[in-house]
Amino acid sequence: RLVEAIVSIPDTVKFEERIHSYQISIDGPMANAWTPYEFWLNDQFSHCGVNSFQLINDGSSWKIIYLIDTRRREDCQ
Repeated sequence: RLVEAIVSIPDTVKFEERIHSYQISIDGPMANAWTPYEFWLNDQFSHCGVNSFQLINDGSSWKIIYLIDTRRREDCQ
């Protein structure tokens, strides 16, 4: 669904997610990536928050199995 939502955005809409940093924790075949971000829409600040990616290594590569994020307009750094 996420990919479908992104590709359905008209070409006239400019969006940019700026990742500030990342923290990755790994335990065997499981990992978590924590990425604070700012989101800009048509060159205007929209919101900020954190993405949290859950990943699994299937023996040949890492795969994202879950993604959750927060969104806020205040207290953005």
